[in-house]
Amino acid sequence: MENEGEGINGFLPLEILRSILLKVLIKPLLRLKQVCIMWYDLISDRDFARSHIDSSVAPSHTCVFVDESSVACCVDLDTVQEDSISIIHISLPFKRNTDFSFLGSCRGIVLLHSQPQFLVLWNPTTKSRKGISYSQMFDAARRFREYNSAVTLNAFNILRDTIIHGFGYDDLEDDYAAVFAYRGKDEKNHCNIHWLGRSSSISLDDALPKRLEAFSKISVPEHISESRLTLLGGCLTLYSSDGDKTDVWVMREYKVQSSWFCYEIPNPSFRPLCLSGDGDIIGYCNGSDDEIGFCVFNVGQQLLTVRYVYGVISNYTDYIVYQDSLLQLPVPRSI
Repeated sequence: MENEGEGINGFLPLEILRSILLKVLIKPLLRLKQVCIMWYDLISDRDFARSHIDSSVAPSHTCVFVDESSVACCVDLDTVQEDSISIIHISLPFKRNTDFSFLGSCRGIVLLHSQPQFLVLWNPTTKSRKGISYSQMFDAARRFREYNSAVTLNAFNILRDTIIHGFGYDDLEDDYAAVFAYRGKDEKNHCNIHWLGRSSSISLDDALPKRLEAFSKISVPEHISESRLTLLGGCLTLYSSDGDKTDVWVMREYKVQSSWFCYEIPNPSFRPLCLSGDGDIIGYCNGSDDEIGFCVFNVGQQLLTVRYVYGVISNYTDYIVYQDSLLQLPVPRSI
């Protein structure tokens, strides 16, 4: 195999080889790393991984389902449209029966919360992980917990004590960031941003009033009922059950009220997960006690196809969708 790799490298310039590999999907890329040392180094390069996810026209997605015993299965959502849905057991980035929750995913990295006061960055594709203690991140909130005598012994907990949280990627800093809003001892709301690679934090309390012009309200569609928020293909999406169907509202152009478009999915328990390479909506729906349905809604023909899977993930308690990625976890660096 080593000689075969050297032969290919001998007549293909490195830049052309790199351009070809950038068009290969993640799972085949992982196998191609074994061709030779040169390919391994190229595919493992941080800049290559960044270019691969940035140039991906039809990214692949995976959904991780977890049950109450922290047993996890991942579903290759690209196979939902094929004859056999790919479902495999995977190892979570901590021990079984750990009390944890998914907080979000971005660019292939999943953010988890683990008790008592830990955040975990995890790339399920490369199996890399990084634990971060947040015990010192929320001084105002921690003092508030100590100030209130009824809960003096309770440490600050993100899941319980934050009003809202978010997880994303800061391209200017080349780092992942988590934003948390919480109520302090002064009975006012506070907001902190934490860069998870360099392990630094700042309060946005002073910055927000000066930058209100950067924030604006986004009008939701008229007559929409109580809904949940997600992203589909990078577009803001609201979905809610309405009788015997689920309305999926997609904002095709950001902050343009007239760009809201509704897809009526003929299933009241439909939950959108991602878009297929053809732009169809992939989701899941409830089945019987021992099954879960994976759905593909053809947006052109307005047809819903459901395929039920029995037993393997029917008792899940949490799930997260992530984009398959070779991106490395952020490395600590000076501020």
